[in-house]
Amino acid sequence: MDPGPGCYTELCAPSHARSMSSSRSPLVKPSEELKTVYLVRHAESMENVRVHALDRAFGQLRTWKAPTCDDVCSSLRLLCFDVDTPLSVRGERQLKDVQAQLSDCSFLQKADPQLIVFSPRRRAVRTWEVLFGSEVPSKAMPQLVERTPMEGLCPAQFQERVQGFKDWLAKTPETRIVVVGHCQFFARLLGRGAGFDRYLSNAEVKRCYFDPTSGAFDIPVSMFVPQESDSSGEDA
Repeated sequence: MDPGPGCYTELCAPSHARSMSSSRSPLVKPSEELKTVYLVRHAESMENVRVHALDRAFGQLRTWKAPTCDDVCSSLRLLCFDVDTPLSVRGERQLKDVQAQLSDCSFLQKADPQLIVFSPRRRAVRTWEVLFGSEVPSKAMPQLVERTPMEGLCPAQFQERVQGFKDWLAKTPETRIVVVGHCQFFARLLGRGAGFDRYLSNAEVKRCYFDPTSGAFDIPVSMFVPQESDSSGEDA
């Protein structure tokens, strides 16, 4: 049984968790009709590492500094368009950290999720395996994969896929669901724009409420965050 809004923040969330605001949109407030959805972004992947390296390389060029050789090499690997990269070493450490937090507060017992759905990409599958495993009924959903290069050129296709998942979420009988997926997908699902990766960290767990009638989400609340952040802030 869901203990109710605010309970997990007090009982389970670690002291270093960010974005602990309990404010909500006026459209959605806790009630028996709402569904509790836990959004879990995959831990840091090799693709994340390469994107961060590219960002740093461009940042160096803007300041008239030469980018490092490692950043240039990592950036060039993005040209391969590998959409299914594994986790980085840092990502594996992030999972161990968050898994310990979940275990310490008996998350599965207290949250009592009825279903876990996850993207079939390797980074999301690995995140699901380490954090939750087979303790809860789970299934892979192709709808949850990150935005593809083609969908980047045709945003309407991406929006249609995200809407399809939202329609499924509204119709499925489960009311407590964990979703393991990707940042851009979650951003579109929640109606948020660019920069959402700074709001939802790798391996972070957020809780929100979903109104199946209106299709609206409230403001997600951060519950668990790995103490080791991603590689975006590393010195070049």
